[in-house]
Amino acid sequence: MLFVGIYHSGVEICGKEYCFGGHEFKDITGVFAVEAKVGPPGLLFKQSVSVGYTRLSDEQIQAVIHGISKEFVGPSYNLLTRNCNHFTDEFCFRLTGKHAPSWINRAAKLGTMFPCVIPTEWVEPPDLEGDGKIEDTFKNRPV
Repeated sequence: MLFVGIYHSGVEICGKEYCFGGHEFKDITGVFAVEAKVGPPGLLFKQSVSVGYTRLSDEQIQAVIHGISKEFVGPSYNLLTRNCNHFTDEFCFRLTGKHAPSWINRAAKLGTMFPCVIPTEWVEPPDLEGDGKIEDTFKNRPV
């Protein structure tokens, strides 16, 4: 079966869906949790794909979430090379030892082959202007 499209993905575990998105605030995670099967505002839930089950304890799962949250910081987001689907693949692998289906990130892979068709402003996180005060609000917040 050939899946064609541009997809947003997350990982549902322990009653929450964990996702990754970009922002400009250095050293602050881009990982966030939303209500499962609802997703971020503006996105329509389409389907669940079972990748498998984890044998990790709740404490081990929390440690994986904490670790991956430190690695997937907001400024590291890149539409083609480090997006929500890259996060989903890595998180699934850490939890189950299995990768997410490759078709969820097919559009990004094609974009890396033909970067001239992707507008530059789509690739990097937004460059927001501000006085830096909001950064202090979110610093070291739990995920």
